[in-house]
Amino acid sequence: MSIVSVDINEGVAHVQMNAAHNGNALSDAMVSELTTILRQVDQNPQVRSIMLSAAGKNFCAGGDLNDFRAAQSKPLEQGYRDIEPSMALFSFGLKIRTPIVAAVGGASRGGGLGLIAMAHVAVARPDATFALPEVKLGLFPFGIFPLLSRAMGPRRTLELALSSRVFGADDALAYGLIHQVSDDVQGSAEEIAIMLASRSNLAISTGLEAFNHLTDPGSWPFDYVGLLRLLTFKSEALAQNVERFLHPHQQYPDD
Repeated sequence: MSIVSVDINEGVAHVQMNAAHNGNALSDAMVSELTTILRQVDQNPQVRSIMLSAAGKNFCAGGDLNDFRAAQSKPLEQGYRDIEPSMALFSFGLKIRTPIVAAVGGASRGGGLGLIAMAHVAVARPDATFALPEVKLGLFPFGIFPLLSRAMGPRRTLELALSSRVFGADDALAYGLIHQVSDDVQGSAEEIAIMLASRSNLAISTGLEAFNHLTDPGSWPFDYVGLLRLLTFKSEALAQNVERFLHPHQQYPDD
């Protein structure tokens, strides 16, 4: 099975992340596949809504720590060339004109929250949990910050990024990250996606274009923050913290 699958039925593109073995982490391959598929379905005149879901019990574990480790060993020039593709998924999320409905279950971390904020409607299970753990690793959620700020406001987003605290579905609903809590998250999300697909495609696409312009964080310089992200990827703190997460039982010199 492909790492990301898509099935188009009655105007709804069912896009599913299929990396349950690692919590649907946003590996380089996952980011590339998601970006490509979302761009394709956004340009497909047969698609009038998108339902984004994930295989397994968790929605998205955020960045892939093995990719973080690999990024540290890349030459600086390669890291610089990788800035644009690494930011492409979430920068595209600020422009897409096909409504996305996210079905969220289990744990969402880091970039997983970016995917939820990228969705125009998000439904979560009552037991869903959310967090931005990047600062604990020695990073900052640069690429997803504008989408999260659009959903929750910049100060709430900053507090969650700085604290890295875990919060539940009720708080996510109160913050504006999700719109509905449902025991039948797949059924509820699909019902909304089908409803959106039945509406005027022109009205919705032009409405989303207006929404994108209205909420455009035009001052958010993706190229610049990509350089800051590259800088933090070269830090010793990140290297040590990644190893701690990947090998929690190993002893380290400063433990």
